[in-house]
Amino acid sequence: MLTVENVIKDPKLYAISGNVHLHEGVSQGGLPNVPPVNIIQTDQNLYAHFVWRQKGFLSKMLSGRWQIRVFFELMGAGEVANPTPRYVNFVQVEGHTYSTYVNIPAGSLREGIYKVFATLQLEGLKGNPTPIAAYEEIGVLQVYND
Repeated sequence: MLTVENVIKDPKLYAISGNVHLHEGVSQGGLPNVPPVNIIQTDQNLYAHFVWRQKGFLSKMLSGRWQIRVFFELMGAGEVANPTPRYVNFVQVEGHTYSTYVNIPAGSLREGIYKVFATLQLEGLKGNPTPIAAYEEIGVLQVYND
């Protein structure tokens, strides 16, 4: 579940809730694609599926775009890389549910154990971050080479 940092304290005005799950792509070895996943091979794509919902009156007034990122921290070796953000346009509808994937291509992660975090932040029209943000500590991911 997303942990939300929302400076708008009244949920009648604006609130978000949601979650992020990892899904694996098909392995060259023929392994099944069964979500959620915590163990993948180096030859598999990995997908972070973001689903979140907004509610409240300000949904009709806010604008900008959502920046979503996935961070991988290799245990014992530090952060792997600064992830390229993905952007999703803000939809001015109360009760709108967003659903999007971030693709981590096969071969992007070397063998090891990773702590995985996902972030979501609303940017204003000029690309400036707003205080409407959330994160999820997805957990531990093992990547191995078969």
